[in-house]
Amino acid sequence: HEEGDMISLHDLVTVNALRNCGLLKFFCISSMRQQINLLQYLLDAWDLINQVFQIRGKSIPLTAVYIYFLTGLSRRGAPISLSGSARGSDSMRDYVCQYCREGSQPSKDGKIIICDVTDRSLRSILFTFGRMAGSASLHVANRSYMQHALECLQLKIFNWCDAVLLVMKNQLTKKNDGR
Repeated sequence: HEEGDMISLHDLVTVNALRNCGLLKFFCISSMRQQINLLQYLLDAWDLINQVFQIRGKSIPLTAVYIYFLTGLSRRGAPISLSGSARGSDSMRDYVCQYCREGSQPSKDGKIIICDVTDRSLRSILFTFGRMAGSASLHVANRSYMQHALECLQLKIFNWCDAVLLVMKNQLTKKNDGR
């Protein structure tokens, strides 16, 4: 994905699309995934019961303000769920026909294969959604992601911080629960 990220960052249309929907700063910090020691430290510091970080005897809550400070994601705009279900009438096949290269098909589990998406801005937004959601399958996008990504291209602003906060707390809890 790093090569695709670099191409996207050198494409003015894509940079503007990411900026306009409030995702550019988050897109640019993808190197955070490479900070294994820091991530392990944070995982170990998470207090499952109290839902706070315990660092040097102090309780530090994980809040939307910290998400904003660390990522630059928007705290204003429409609420969004990164794990929610899709709404609307367009099917995945409709999306594939309209936004993917000719001959593309949905994945075996009925998702869009992101590298088949022809519009670089839309493709970058879809990859960014997967990163924010902590998806293990960054190469595919569900119908909900597709709908939200298209809304982003129409300059709709979402409250990304609250959505990422929920995802992070769920992931920290699952990790410490042994899942």
